[in-house]
Amino acid sequence: DPALHAVGIEQAAALAARLAGKTIHAVYSSQLTRARETAQPLADARGLAVVQHVDLEEIRLGEWSNGEFRRRAATADPEWVAWSRTGRWDGIPGGEGDDAFRTRVTGVIDQLVPQHRGQCIAVVAHGGSINAYVAQLLGVHRSLLFTVENTSITAVRVGPHGATLVTVNDCHHLYDPVLS
Repeated sequence: DPALHAVGIEQAAALAARLAGKTIHAVYSSQLTRARETAQPLADARGLAVVQHVDLEEIRLGEWSNGEFRRRAATADPEWVAWSRTGRWDGIPGGEGDDAFRTRVTGVIDQLVPQHRGQCIAVVAHGGSINAYVAQLLGVHRSLLFTVENTSITAVRVGPHGATLVTVNDCHHLYDPVLS
């Protein structure tokens, strides 16, 4: 569970600065260190605590955990290549599976929405978690839709007629070449 490196710390500060004028009533994050450390400047600027939720964590990769997923991707491992074409998390030995992952992530958001009706909340999660939630909102089969940039903003507005995707992967606060 690695901590943010120097650039990640700068990116988290840039995110907090980008959202400085926005009223945020609560800040949630996964329990993983990098998500908590990304959320902290945002919460600190508002005098809020970061509320951690285990179900916001990244996909559970089973046998492809602990760097194995990245190793396979970097070497274009045939099993990884075949899996990557599916656009879903299914098929990773011992892994969580796409439907379970979507259910876990959307379940957290579905709990938070009624608790914060009419309020703005920040949920700091991971690329897979964000993809799973966006895919569920869009009603698409694939859960691997796009690469989520670190500290990017994906905004969803929830109203009486449901959820509307407002922005996806907005990272204008990272345009400083040092941070991107």
